[in-house]
Amino acid sequence: MCLYIAEGYKRNRNSVSICNSDPAVMQIASRWLRCLSRKAPEALIQYHADQDLNELREFWGATIGIEPGAIKLQRKSNSNQLAGRVWRSRHGVLQVRVHDTLLRARLQAWMDRLRSEWR
Repeated sequence: MCLYIAEGYKRNRNSVSICNSDPAVMQIASRWLRCLSRKAPEALIQYHADQDLNELREFWGATIGIEPGAIKLQRKSNSNQLAGRVWRSRHGVLQVRVHDTLLRARLQAWMDRLRSEWR
């Protein structure tokens, strides 16, 4: 739950989505979504123009156990503005998403209850 509160996309009531560049975090997120939903997760990589797309797909496919060719790609909007940058997200940023309205509603209820206990 804490992972979703911290890294989850919460603006869509019909899907559950988590993004991060840390492979260990995304392994947990992917496993978690597969356990909580009967629907197959989708994966999308946000990448920079100078990154090797096949290498990114192979890396994340092996990391989360998904066919590399099934992973969608999205070029980062600041992709040409980072000349000489230091790699902070060497493998891009992975998004794992499942379109599951019921799961999203359950997560919202869990988040609301958890937050009410924080006060």
